[in-house]
Amino acid sequence: MTSFHPALILIIAALAVYIFPGRLRQAAFIGGPLLAILSVLRMESGTICNYTFIGYDLTILKADATALVFALIFAMVAFLGAMFALHLKNRGEQIAALLYAAGSLGVTFAGDWLTLFFFWELMSISSVFLIWYRGRTESLKAGFRYLVVHFIGGNLMLFGVLLLIGSGNLAVGSLTGAGSPAFWFVLLGVAINAAIPPLHAWLTDAYPEGTVTGSVFLSAFTTKVAVYVLVRVFPGTELLLYAGVIMAIYGIIYAVLENNIRRLLAYHIISQVGYMVAAVGIGTDLALNGSIAHAFSHILYKSLLFMGAGAVIYATGREKLTELGGIARAMPWTVITFTIAALSIAGAPLFNGFISKSIIVTAASLEGLKITDFLLTLASVGTFLSIGL
Repeated sequence: MTSFHPALILIIAALAVYIFPGRLRQAAFIGGPLLAILSVLRMESGTICNYTFIGYDLTILKADATALVFALIFAMVAFLGAMFALHLKNRGEQIAALLYAAGSLGVTFAGDWLTLFFFWELMSISSVFLIWYRGRTESLKAGFRYLVVHFIGGNLMLFGVLLLIGSGNLAVGSLTGAGSPAFWFVLLGVAINAAIPPLHAWLTDAYPEGTVTGSVFLSAFTTKVAVYVLVRVFPGTELLLYAGVIMAIYGIIYAVLENNIRRLLAYHIISQVGYMVAAVGIGTDLALNGSIAHAFSHILYKSLLFMGAGAVIYATGREKLTELGGIARAMPWTVITFTIAALSIAGAPLFNGFISKSIIVTAASLEGLKITDFLLTLASVGTFLSIGL
């Protein structure tokens, strides 16, 4: 039981949602993620599950401390997102959400490149339906653009994976050969999913066009799975340090200028993921732990922010900040929970964002990276100012 793959649990749950009617369908929708959480909690570090496929010895499950941390938060947000989307009548959207979460968990536990790529593509294919199911012309167009971008990213990763396998490197691990084509192909593929500028436009284009509930799942998985792969495969890559700092500043500038509530939150994702990417670029143990901690924290508060924004859109039908006002009187609990998430993303003391951001900034300071320290602190101040919007 301890090695029963959480991704397989969610795939079975998605099948159950497709088959079962009414209350049984709803039970499968929330029960699958709940069982996945229990499976992760019962799993021990060092658990390995191998499978032979067309002559390749695949490691479809390899659990260590890093994988278990990411798997736990992915399973948790799948459950919380399912609770938020429990009212849905559209079973297709629920199936897409479960398969999307399954892909994320599959990548997290993948011990070989073929398994990782399979679940990487499952994420891309299933997540686009969370945009299309909104049913608007803008959502259909944004979904197609999203699919094209991730098709390109997936093929870049595939080229890199095939080169790695051709050289006898099947196991997922740190890639240090910056001069090899495989290194760059895989890095580019992951960079697209991490929304590293200038490969970021798909995120701010697609996430605001997702369904009210679908955007909660979108905000939690794709970029954070990419961060997980960066931590696993590219620790200490100096290019990521510069890219991360640019992301942190870039996202905040455009968030301040934005009027659409979910597009503002999407730019915040770019900024916050920038902290994680910069930490991977620093590459020290403290920095990598900070990246993991910030990914964990970010998933919690960003999901809550998208839930709050979704509740406002669901209740009012409005998305522009200039058209909203007086929400506190009509939706006090939404405002309270949104404020908690806002203080977290802003890095206010006693909230989780303060802790994880501080770890990353401290790691930069200890390595003598004064400019990085200053710019990440400046981005944090910008987040505090922009979240007031």
